[in-house]
Amino acid sequence: MDVQERKVAQGAKAMAGEEGRPRPAWLEKLLEGPQRFLKFLHEVRVEMTHTTWPTPQEVRSTTFIVIVTIFFFGAFFFVVDMGVERIVGLILKLGKL
Repeated sequence: MDVQERKVAQGAKAMAGEEGRPRPAWLEKLLEGPQRFLKFLHEVRVEMTHTTWPTPQEVRSTTFIVIVTIFFFGAFFFVVDMGVERIVGLILKLGKL
C-alpha cells in the first residue's frame, strides 16, 4: 500500500469515526440529514393512517355550501359598496356647495 492509498484509507476511517477521533459536529449534522428525512417520511405515513377522509358526498355538500356562501357574501358586499358609494357621493356634493 503506497502513501496515497494509506491516506485515503485513513480519511475513510476518519469519516466513519473508526480511528478514535471524534467526527466534527458539522459532519455529524450532515450525515444525520438523510436519516432524519427518512424518519420524517415514516412519521408522515403513520399519521396518514390516522387521517379520516371525507366521503364524496361530504365533499360535494361542503363544496356546495362554500359556493353558495361566496355568492351570498359577494352580493352583500356589492350592496354595501353601492351604499357607501352613494353616501360618499352625497358628502362630496355637499362639500362643493
